[in-house]
Amino acid sequence: MEYFKSLINRKFKDVVGSRYKDVLKDYREFLLTEEEIVLCDFKRILIPLDIFVSEVPEDFYDLLTAFDETEINLVYITDSDVISIINDVLGEDAGREYQAKKENYGRGLLEKISGELESRGITVNRRLYAGRKWDDVEAMSENYDLVAVSKSFGGGRGDENEISPVAQRLVQQMNVSSVLY
Repeated sequence: MEYFKSLINRKFKDVVGSRYKDVLKDYREFLLTEEEIVLCDFKRILIPLDIFVSEVPEDFYDLLTAFDETEINLVYITDSDVISIINDVLGEDAGREYQAKKENYGRGLLEKISGELESRGITVNRRLYAGRKWDDVEAMSENYDLVAVSKSFGGGRGDENEISPVAQRLVQQMNVSSVLY
């Protein structure tokens, strides 16, 4: 608790004067004591990927190294509904070509991200398949301690800071811990 007292002393020095004790009392519920700070121990982490995910920030890789003996499962999902629509409208050859291009991109992305994680000493499993992104990730999440979802998963973003509707829905509806990156 001493750390937090010194932090508040520095933050509010010469600003609130004699009101320091009132500020400390009023904001006590928002500050964790050193005894209350507990890092979660995530053993199995799911990271779903798709065509809209292009990069993973360095800070996110660093976050993942904070967990000991973690197994990370990278799953690249090609949208089967889109493949079905292409098959119906343009023909099966176009559907196979589309799927092959997206899976080729997925293999490259899986290699890139798994290489970064493995270079940091993290165990990584990779999987690539065609399915229903929303439903599949939600169903798979039940077998994991944490699901890390890219802000761009499931849909393109117009702005770098926007969250795709699919990512937002997943984070809100999953029954496990989640993190947006």
